[in-house]
Amino acid sequence: HYILFLGPRRVWNSSMDKRSSIACFMVMLVLLGSSMTAENCEIKRDKMTLCIKSECLYHCQHRWYYKITQYWCDGVVFGFCNCKICIVA
Repeated sequence: HYILFLGPRRVWNSSMDKRSSIACFMVMLVLLGSSMTAENCEIKRDKMTLCIKSECLYHCQHRWYYKITQYWCDGVVFGFCNCKICIVA
């Protein structure tokens, strides 16, 4: 005769399961809440005859209504003014 050994019988602790499931639920809520307040950012580029940082700042603020987070120039003469605009979604 062969004896099938299934191992020791396991008894579940229901209070521990409740605590771990509540903790898991709380972590999911925190992660879901943090993704809801994420910023939606994009970079807008405009060609300028003379791109200097102060003019680029003025251009970004005037065109994008003070929603810029960063600005910079790529090139000076006929360079590009880059405006990083972020909106909280």
